[in-house]
Amino acid sequence: MDSTKLMKLREESGIKVIEITTDLSSYAASDLRKMLEGLLAEKVEKIVVNLSQVSHINSTAVGALVGVAKRLRQSGGDLKICALADNLTRTFNLIGASSVVEIYESENSALAAF
Repeated sequence: MDSTKLMKLREESGIKVIEITTDLSSYAASDLRKMLEGLLAEKVEKIVVNLSQVSHINSTAVGALVGVAKRLRQSGGDLKICALADNLTRTFNLIGASSVVEIYESENSALAAF
């Protein structure tokens, strides 16, 4: 399954927005990592990941998000996450990812934080 079709990439005011429309299982997490690596290779510095349609995320996907956020910060950029379901917020808190990646209630608030 090519889950990159379930990840929409667009730009809002110079910020890349990834809207994920599938749960982040192993295959989708791998595709997310590839998409994020591609954005890093293009020297993108500002990324918002919208998880409003995601009900499950695995540790590989969380690791990819945290890793890219750290790398972007080293170059003056950042990655922000928005619109998490309550269970995803608990997951991010439980594994400590919420202390590394900024989480916002809405896409607009994440965009405005840049």
